[in-house]
Amino acid sequence: MNDYILELLKNNVSLTIPEEILKLRDEDRKVGVPTILTDGLNELILIASIKQPKKILELGTATGCSAIALLNALPDAELHTIESRENSFNKAKENFERFGYSKRVRQYLGDAEDVIDDLPCGFDMVFLDCNKSKYKDLLGKIKKIMNSGGVLFADNVLFRGYVSGEVKPPHRFNTIKNNMRTFLDMITSDPDFITTISDIGDGISISYKK
Repeated sequence: MNDYILELLKNNVSLTIPEEILKLRDEDRKVGVPTILTDGLNELILIASIKQPKKILELGTATGCSAIALLNALPDAELHTIESRENSFNKAKENFERFGYSKRVRQYLGDAEDVIDDLPCGFDMVFLDCNKSKYKDLLGKIKKIMNSGGVLFADNVLFRGYVSGEVKPPHRFNTIKNNMRTFLDMITSDPDFITTISDIGDGISISYKK
């Protein structure tokens, strides 16, 4: 995405997301915590604001930045979030308390593939942002617990240009590339979803469940 558009989106995000949340995101990125890019975050909040989900599932909490941004935009929403790393889980818990959202969050510690089997159904929106190699394995499980009319928002689906073929991946990333391509094949060919893919951020897919 060119610099002109990124600058416009940066200004928009600053208007719609409190500066304290953006500061948390930027601090995380400086120390290597994987957080959604500005244009991806803008798109996430845009879709959530249009959809107005009451019940959200996030796979990949990190330190809670995206979850906090969603809860800020959706004052009536409840959010369930899964994180596999205990240190990130604990930091996210601190951040939810700091921003006053603890009562609207249910945190789960563990691998998403395992935890998701024990979750209730009825999610209006799912934000998929965990282990990139596992998207294809999680899709069927996500589909089962989503409501009709629900939205699945997946981040990093083009993963540094490796998935689209724009950049040749180092050998260690071939599994992620191949598995993500499988996920994209699955989601775009599933007749129960209407899906669009774009190069916003690190690549996003947005799927509407019929």
